[in-house]
Amino acid sequence: MYLLTDKVAHELKKPFGKVYKELPSIEGKVVSIGDVTTKHLLSNGIIPDLSILDFKTKRNIPVDIPHKFKTIFEVENPQGCISDEAIERIKYLSTIHDRDMALIIKGEEDLLTIPVIKYFPEDTSVIYGQPDEGMVLLKITDELKQKIEKLLKEMEER
Repeated sequence: MYLLTDKVAHELKKPFGKVYKELPSIEGKVVSIGDVTTKHLLSNGIIPDLSILDFKTKRNIPVDIPHKFKTIFEVENPQGCISDEAIERIKYLSTIHDRDMALIIKGEEDLLTIPVIKYFPEDTSVIYGQPDEGMVLLKITDELKQKIEKLLKEMEER
């Protein structure tokens, strides 16, 4: 399990990609992280390959997502952590060539962008919410994977 440190928390406040109010067209493999982001994509006809959700925003405001996902997985991931269970499930899901999967988080999904970038293949589009600003869209690259490795080394491991 990885625990968030103050240094990493400060780094994560800066978006990893460009922030959009409305997303441009997206092609290829798509991973959406967060309920508001996923709901926005689905309402615009974009069905992510993987949606990572906890059915709330800003930690406690419920979010209704009426979409029926093809496949659903669940893991526990406490706030401020990246659990081993979440890492193993994301690693597994990165090898599946399926669409419309959901990973439901009991806890909080905010930090799970990190293992998604680490394990999903290059050129995967990752979309996550930047609170009160919009959505961040990034493509996984080798350079981004290296940045994530550095962040993981700066987190506390248990």
